[in-house]
Amino acid sequence: MATTSQVFETQKLSRDALLSAYRTMYLSRRIDDKEIQLKRQNRAFFQINGVGHEAVNVACAMHLKPGYDWFFPYYRDRAFCLALGMTPLDMFLGSVGDESDPCSGGRQMPSHWSSKPLHIVSQSSPTGTQILHAVGAAEASWYYAQIQEAAELAPSFHADEVAYVSLGDGATSEGEFWESLNWASNRKLPVFYVVEDNAYAISVPVEMARDPRVVVFSEDVADSSHEAAAKAVAYVRKRQGPALLHAHVIRPYSHSLSDDERLYKSEEVRQAEAKRDPVARLARTLVSEGLATEKELKELQAAVDLEIRGAADKALAGEPPKPEKISLYLYSPIVDPSSELFDHPAKSHGEPKTMVDLIHACLKVEMARDPRVVVFSEDVADSSHESELHKVKG
Repeated sequence: MATTSQVFETQKLSRDALLSAYRTMYLSRRIDDKEIQLKRQNRAFFQINGVGHEAVNVACAMHLKPGYDWFFPYYRDRAFCLALGMTPLDMFLGSVGDESDPCSGGRQMPSHWSSKPLHIVSQSSPTGTQILHAVGAAEASWYYAQIQEAAELAPSFHADEVAYVSLGDGATSEGEFWESLNWASNRKLPVFYVVEDNAYAISVPVEMARDPRVVVFSEDVADSSHEAAAKAVAYVRKRQGPALLHAHVIRPYSHSLSDDERLYKSEEVRQAEAKRDPVARLARTLVSEGLATEKELKELQAAVDLEIRGAADKALAGEPPKPEKISLYLYSPIVDPSSELFDHPAKSHGEPKTMVDLIHACLKVEMARDPRVVVFSEDVADSSHESELHKVKG
């Protein structure tokens, strides 16, 4: 795809849209800076940043629908989640482990984003695990589009919804990534992949981590992220199949505060990354094209900094989860499976059957009762084969 000299196509976006994009990008950057400060003061437990990824984050979010589409972001998607509707306070509550943290009640690692109203699904700490989850969501959407009875039981289903999933370049070495591509392509599932390639998997250069020849829908989007994201999302929303956007971004800060990039990045590389900073580049573009003055941008920045200080102070004034609530969200608060309600000896009836026969009978009853139940396994596509699972196919 052809590239331009701009992060966003200023001719195609209104001044308000561009200023909003810049504000979200700057807000994301300053939250990262504040969290780094809190971590160094031992007032936050962990910090991992999204610095350098802000432009593609915001560009993608502009074409997606919070609370409508489904989102499986990874830990560098701070600006993306802000653009969807998360707030600085939401993020600071997670970074300090407050009990009112909306993502996990202070139980999950920071930057593991989630929001039920926005349809943001929390990832797990092992990198790449969110990819198959996104494909599963897209598979459900594909299934609902075909089975009306199932769709009627899913009030949040929309026939043109998209499952967004992001990952870093390092996670493309994971088996889950390639398995997901195979299944999503085979079924033409509505998955929008965004590979945010900052050229390093922690300290490992990308050329040492994987074969760089990835199936790509649009490449080199650091200069044209808005247009590339628009095309990719439109392709997926029309149910034409999955799309992959390969975003060449930078990571000018270390991987996390547990890492020091100066040990493996030369000063020359670091200086080159600084010149590609998307926040600074968009600010220069806004001024050079007469869309904002230096004074207007300074006022915007001052307002953002004030908002961040207020949100951080509020989060720091909160309380951590109580020790006595350690089992909350792990087990049902109303059903105790170890109680006497479940203390009933098995009562057999009818002729003895094999386990396979009983599994078959159970699945047959459940699949007849609930059209949302499906079977995933090997050898379930071709019922002509004689196998143990053949009994389940009836």
